[in-house]
Amino acid sequence: MKRWLAAIPLCLGALSAAAQTQAPSLAEAWKGIFKVGAAISPGQVMYGGTLIEQQFNIIVAENAMKAGSLARAGEGQYDFTTADAMVNWAVAHKVAVRGHTLVWHNQSVDWMFDDGHGGTATREVVVARLRKYIHDVVGHFRGRVFAWDVVNEAFVPDEPGTEQVKGWRNSAFYRVIGPDFISLAFQFAHEADPQALLFYNDYSTEHPAKHEMILALIRDLQARGIPIHGIGHQAHYTIAHPADFKVLEQHIVDIGKLGLTNHITELDISLHREIRVSSADDATPELLALQAQRYSDLFAMCARHRDKVSAVLTWGISDASSWLRLWPQPRFDAPLLFDDDMEPKPAFDALIKLGKSLPR
Repeated sequence: MKRWLAAIPLCLGALSAAAQTQAPSLAEAWKGIFKVGAAISPGQVMYGGTLIEQQFNIIVAENAMKAGSLARAGEGQYDFTTADAMVNWAVAHKVAVRGHTLVWHNQSVDWMFDDGHGGTATREVVVARLRKYIHDVVGHFRGRVFAWDVVNEAFVPDEPGTEQVKGWRNSAFYRVIGPDFISLAFQFAHEADPQALLFYNDYSTEHPAKHEMILALIRDLQARGIPIHGIGHQAHYTIAHPADFKVLEQHIVDIGKLGLTNHITELDISLHREIRVSSADDATPELLALQAQRYSDLFAMCARHRDKVSAVLTWGISDASSWLRLWPQPRFDAPLLFDDDMEPKPAFDALIKLGKSLPR
């Protein structure tokens, strides 16, 4: 079996062992510029949290705070055990926590829309359930989670194969509630925790049509007096796509002009030239050098707009546990800053050097 497949079950143990190393800290290198973090699992803080504490000053749960994890048992029935373990560890170690995510078409819960008779509940019932769910979850973490991805991936104007209505994803939330599901979700989240920062989060935010829908959403919420504080850019990129970060940079500026901050929320840079096309069988020195340059270019762009970008998080810590190892099919990839053995990669070294070089 290939080494990268064999390493996947060992990723938690490798994380713990790597915590004993004396690698420089990303959080320290970028202190005063913006927060640097990663998506983690609760097990990674229970069995290897020292490295996370050394490297990052912000984290997000990869799956533990989604509806499918918290409330799959039924309406009003929650299991906060693993999410609490992660959040309480972060609070104890002074690491900020982003909540991900309150409303998403994927990993949602069927009971939200079920009328109990094999059909779909009415709009009024679903809105009431959504309000209770958001109040219960945000209220549970109030004071411990400083920012929430309130709504995730609602716009698909550039995806011809995805079911949509004028660029809106034709999700159950959209079909039952209508486009107001976003404004209601932000309203409910603000009611539940008036101090939390509230984000809309999406992929491919560098695409112009999606960007225009995001700007329209911001203006609409602002006109209604409904708080929205930031936009999350997932940033699942490759060594070749996008060709550069100039369009994303302009979009970050546009969002900043409306008074919002920006987070890079799910960053990884695949060694494949396209996400869906295999093009790398190994992490060669040439590919790792190109990946390092891409990471450096993106961080440098964000640093130029440090007044508009307040956090950058990778989607995972080590290559061994990256979602890209399994999607769209099992295959080799090495998209993150630490390798299968939790050793820092050239991209890590490049970001340490760049962060330390920037004026404060």
